[in-house]
Amino acid sequence: MKRIKTYIANLKISSKIWLCMISIGLVLALFLGILSSWYFARLYQEDTYAQTADSLHIGSQSLTDSFNILLNNVINFASTTDFNNIVEDARSGSSTRFARNTALIQDPLANLTLTNPLLDTIVILGKNGEFYSLFTNTLKKEETASDLFGWDLSSVNGITWLPIRRSPFIKNNYIIPVIIPISQLKGTRYLHIADSAETSDVCIVLMLDSKSVAQRLALSDSSYAKRTLYLVDQNGRNISLDSSSSYYKLASSEETAQRVSREGGGEAIQLLYDNMDYSLYGKPLDFCGLKLVSILPKTLLHQRISMMNAFILLIAIAGLAVTTLLAFMLSRFVTKPFKQLISNVKAIENNNYNTPHQMKYQDEIGHLNMAINSMYNTIQQQFQRIKQSERAKYRSEIQLLSEQINPHFLYNTLECINMEILGGHKETASSMITSLGDFLRIGLSYGNEVIPISKELTHVKAYIDIMNRRFNRKIDFKYTLDQELENLYVLKSILQPLAENSIRHGFDVDVSFYENILMPAIEINVRRESDHIIMEVSDNGRGIDIEKANSALHPEHPESGRKQHVGLNNIYQRLSAYYGTVSITFESIPYFKNTVRLIIPQTNETNQNETVQNETAQ
Repeated sequence: MKRIKTYIANLKISSKIWLCMISIGLVLALFLGILSSWYFARLYQEDTYAQTADSLHIGSQSLTDSFNILLNNVINFASTTDFNNIVEDARSGSSTRFARNTALIQDPLANLTLTNPLLDTIVILGKNGEFYSLFTNTLKKEETASDLFGWDLSSVNGITWLPIRRSPFIKNNYIIPVIIPISQLKGTRYLHIADSAETSDVCIVLMLDSKSVAQRLALSDSSYAKRTLYLVDQNGRNISLDSSSSYYKLASSEETAQRVSREGGGEAIQLLYDNMDYSLYGKPLDFCGLKLVSILPKTLLHQRISMMNAFILLIAIAGLAVTTLLAFMLSRFVTKPFKQLISNVKAIENNNYNTPHQMKYQDEIGHLNMAINSMYNTIQQQFQRIKQSERAKYRSEIQLLSEQINPHFLYNTLECINMEILGGHKETASSMITSLGDFLRIGLSYGNEVIPISKELTHVKAYIDIMNRRFNRKIDFKYTLDQELENLYVLKSILQPLAENSIRHGFDVDVSFYENILMPAIEINVRRESDHIIMEVSDNGRGIDIEKANSALHPEHPESGRKQHVGLNNIYQRLSAYYGTVSITFESIPYFKNTVRLIIPQTNETNQNETVQNETAQ
């Protein structure tokens, strides 16, 4: 996590803006996608529930009306004298009028069958074993009425619907028996509906055609969903769904029966069961304790939700594409002034910022550019005053050269410290201030021309530390010093310019060329050979142009050469003026080892002691 945070923090501002916009767009698309998916799924479910409720309401009303009409017709039929004679014969156990009674009821039975499309046929069963039906109804071969109608009627309680079964007649279709037990009041000719089949004299069996019932229920479902409606009794058992239906096992299972029967009465639509594959809804009917149940498969619902999710995903992708384009345009709009600002700072660093650039807009970046221009002018004025003061203070050109301070280095270092402070990096800023203090303190050295070699090495280290901090580099610095030379005094500020050349020209720190160098390093070696002190400054940069370096030591036009190669020329002039005979040589193996070697005469102990005393006194 820390690496990811560091990586993102090191990205360019344009990349950060782009990443921020994309992240916001992605989170927003994800949030809206989830919310929309949840909302539309809920909306679809509510719509499905409303359509199911309508289907159940229409189906129950249609079935109730049809059954009431059929029941009224049956009551009218049962009120005739012919039917009354059948009940009396069944009650008395007489069978003498069986043939006559059968013939007399043919027309009423036929008319009753034709009056209701749900009715397949009617059968009258007497407790004396008599069987009355239409002549067109033929029993199955070699079967008797007692065998075919040996149904379990123990559950009959008033008008009772029995579960679907095969017809006892030869056409063998599925029928739904409706049992109406009839008995005669004692001492009268009045008939009434008995409490059970055992206490009845005859049972009117209305054989409803299961296909007609299913078609009537299907007409009530006008929606696109393929619902399956079926009837259950008060115990939740399937009544109307035959074995050809794909939901027959589900409707006939004991588990489903228990779920359906557990729900109470009332007229409201009830959600009986719900899972990922289907839902069960039920509505109590107004007769016989029946309930109309709807099986709603969720396949189509899942398809609609999947299509909706695909559409939302497509919208999210399109939104992300638009967000990406807007993020790119916004990042360019925001970072363009920053690029100009960086260009201005680099121009200041390279000392070619001749005409201050003015920003087009007066926003925060515009004010920052104005502050940089003002700071640049102030620093330039300060450096001009410093130069004038130095010229007046020092009496010789050597002293002037020894006290020169690179304005760009100081400005950029101060700017870097300022940015670190503004960024809240107090420790980094403190470290840079410490290094800058060491660098300036040793460079000034109270006006002394010679300093201990240890301070000169500290001067170099302070400079490299500052450059590492400024450019976020890791240039390794090390030195070797003979133990006998620890008290050696040398002319100040002769090694630091060489280290500066290594960084700027060997590693090209300003253009980040040195990033191709695996481990950039600078090494200083100070040793004694015979009566000379040899100081070597080596690096593993891109190499030294030895011809140009030698021409810098002995330019044809000293003034112009010194301006162009102030570092090497400054060192050579100062060493020559102080030590007399000196030698500077160069060796270069690019990207392996490039060395600038200074050879100066060995200073004697007396000069060192005198220098120490002078420095102490000051």
